[in-house]
Amino acid sequence: MLLVVTALYRPWLAWDRTQTLFGFDYLQLHARRLDYAREALLNRHPHLPSWYSREALGTPFWSNIQNFPFLPTRYPLLTVDPLQAYALGVNLAAALAALFTYWYCRRIGLGLVAAAVSGWTFAASGFFAARVMAGHLPLLEAYPALPLLLWLIEIVVQRASPRRLNVPLLALGVASGCIVAAGHPQLPAYALIAAIGYTVYRVRHARALDVLLAIFLGIGLAGFVLWPMVELVLRSTRFHALETPWNDIVFPYDHLSGFALPWKNGFPDPFGPNPTLGSRSGAALFWETYCYVGWVPLAAAVVFLARRKSWEQPWPFFVVLGTLALALALPIATPLRSLVPETILRSSSRQLYLTAFALALLTGRAIDCLPGALVRLPRSWVLGITLAALTLHVLDLGSHDLRFIRTLPAAGFHPAQAYADLPGQLGDGRIAMDYQIMSTLNRQIDDVGFFDSVILARPYRALLDLSDLSPTSNLQSLNGAQMSARALAATATRQVVTFAERNDLPHISDDGPVHIYAVPSPAARASFLPLTQASFLDDTAIHERLRNPKTDLAHSIMLPREAAEPVPARTDHATVDSTVEYKRPSSDLIVANVHAARTGFLRVVEAFDPGWHARVDGVPTRVLPADGFLLAVRLEPGIHEVRLRYDTLGAATGIAISLTSLALLVVLVFRRPSPLQPLSNGHRTN
Repeated sequence: MLLVVTALYRPWLAWDRTQTLFGFDYLQLHARRLDYAREALLNRHPHLPSWYSREALGTPFWSNIQNFPFLPTRYPLLTVDPLQAYALGVNLAAALAALFTYWYCRRIGLGLVAAAVSGWTFAASGFFAARVMAGHLPLLEAYPALPLLLWLIEIVVQRASPRRLNVPLLALGVASGCIVAAGHPQLPAYALIAAIGYTVYRVRHARALDVLLAIFLGIGLAGFVLWPMVELVLRSTRFHALETPWNDIVFPYDHLSGFALPWKNGFPDPFGPNPTLGSRSGAALFWETYCYVGWVPLAAAVVFLARRKSWEQPWPFFVVLGTLALALALPIATPLRSLVPETILRSSSRQLYLTAFALALLTGRAIDCLPGALVRLPRSWVLGITLAALTLHVLDLGSHDLRFIRTLPAAGFHPAQAYADLPGQLGDGRIAMDYQIMSTLNRQIDDVGFFDSVILARPYRALLDLSDLSPTSNLQSLNGAQMSARALAATATRQVVTFAERNDLPHISDDGPVHIYAVPSPAARASFLPLTQASFLDDTAIHERLRNPKTDLAHSIMLPREAAEPVPARTDHATVDSTVEYKRPSSDLIVANVHAARTGFLRVVEAFDPGWHARVDGVPTRVLPADGFLLAVRLEPGIHEVRLRYDTLGAATGIAISLTSLALLVVLVFRRPSPLQPLSNGHRTN
C-alpha cells in the first residue's frame, strides 16, 4: 500500500534540488509563508513572528494558523528548502492518510488486503490528488484527520481491561488538539463532527462520555492558537457584509457525473493550451469539485447497498455520512448555508472529503465480501477475480491521479537579472509584485498586494477606497498592479513589477513579459505631521476622504474624532523641519527616532491593529489609527525614540485555555475508565 502511494506522489522530489513539485497556491502563497517562518525559527534568536510584514501593509502571522499550522507534520518541512518542502508535505499527508485508514479498517475487522485497498483508495482519491496541483498544502496536511480519530476511538472503546493510565484516551485528546491546529479549518471541523457522530452512534456504554470529553479537551489544548485565531477572524473581512467570494464553490448538479467521468468538465492543465478553463472561477470550480475515486468504489457501493448481509455496524453510519456530506455540498442545501451570513467555512464542496472516505471504506468492505459472494467458484478463480479488480482499480485511479503530479525546474525560481537588485533600490519602501511571478524574491520585500483569505478589515477597506473599488468587493487576492497610482503612493510603494501594462506609471524596464514601473512621489515609511495638519473625523468621513482623489494624503493626517485633544496653549514657532529615522529590527518591532519641531503625530505606513503597542522614550503611549488604517503616535516637540511592538491578541487567554484543558485531560486519563459492556457486531477485541 505504501509503496504504491509513494510511487504516485514521488517522495524523492523532497531531496531533488533540481526539481520542485508543482502546486499553484503552494508556490504563490504557502512556500513564502513557510520561508518567512523558517527564516525566523532557524536564526540566532529563534522565534515565530507575531506580525507578517510582507503583504497587505502587514497582518498577524502566527495567530492565523493558515500561515504556520501547529500540526506536527509541518515541522519537518522547516528542515528543507521551501521549493522541496511541498513534496515532503504531500507524501507525509498521503502516507499517514493511508496508514490511519488501514489501521482503522483492521480495528473494525477488515482483512489485510481489504484494509490496504481502503487506505490506498483514500490516499489516492481525486479529492487529495487534484489538490496537489492546486497547491492546497494546509488542506492536504489535515487530510488524515478523520481516519486517525476513528482509529483512536476504536482503540479506546475496545480496551477490555483498561489500566490506570488510559494512554489511548490521552492520544485521542492530543490528536484532536493537533488536528484543530492544522492550517485548514474545514477538514478538521468535518472530521471532528463525524468523529463525535460516530461515537454517539457506535459506542453504547458509559465510555462514550470519556471519548467525547477527550475530544473536547483536546480541542481546548489548541486554545493557545485557536483563541487568537477567533479574535483575528472577528476583526477580519470574514465578519463583514461583503459579496460572496468567487471561490466559495457549491457543488453543481451537473458535476455529479465526475464520479464516473472525471474529465467531462475539462481539465485546467497549466502546461496545456487551456490552463484556466476560460476563467479563474472556472479553474476554481474544477479544483473544488473533482471527486473521482475510480469505478471499483462506485461498484462496491452499489453491491453494498444491494446486500443486506453487509449492513451490520458500523457500515450504515458511513453510508449515511457519505450521502449526507454529498447532499449538503449540493445547491439544495443553499438555504441552510444562507442562515450564516458571514464567510466562516467557505466552499461547501469540500464536504466531499467525507464522501471520499466513505467510498474508500466501502471498497475495502467489498473486497472482504468478494470470496463469500463467489463461494461457488474455485479458489483460484476467486483470487484471479480479486487480483484483476485490484489491478484495474490501481491503474484506473492512479492513471487519473498522475495528471496532477507535475514538476518544474527549481532553477526557474531564481530572481531575473532585471529585478534581482530591487531590495537595494527600494530601501525601506514597499513593492507591488504580482503574486503569480514565480521568483524567490517575491515576498522577500514588503509588498502592498495580498493573497490571503483572512485579511484585516481596516487596511482592506482602505485599499478598496484608495483604488476606487466597490466597498463590498470580496477579494482574497489583489496585486499591486490592480491598485491606483494614488493607492500605491499612499502605501509607500516605490516600484511595480507586473505582467500587466500600465500607462499611468513611469516605465523603468522589462524582463520578458514582466514590466517594471516606478511610483511617483511615494510616501515615506514613517513621517511626522504637525497638529495643524490633522483632522479629527468619524469613520464615515475618513473613508469618504480616502475615496476622494482631491484629498492630499501626503500632507494631512486623519484621526478618530474621540482622539482629539486640546490644542496646546503655546503656539510652536519652529525654525527647522522635523525629521524621522525609520528602522525595522524585526517583523514585530518598528523603531523611529523623531526630531519633532512642534506638536504633531508620527505616522507609520503599517496596518493598524489593536495588537500594536507604543513606547515614547520608554513611556507607554496610545497608538491611534491614522487615516483609518495606519499607525499614529502623538508627540510633543523634542527628540524622541518611538518603539512600536506587535503582540498577538488573545495569546494570554489562549494559553490559559490550553493549560486548563491539559490539566482536565490529565485528570480524565488517570481516572479509572468506565467499564466496557459487550461489544457490538463487527468489533474486534484486544
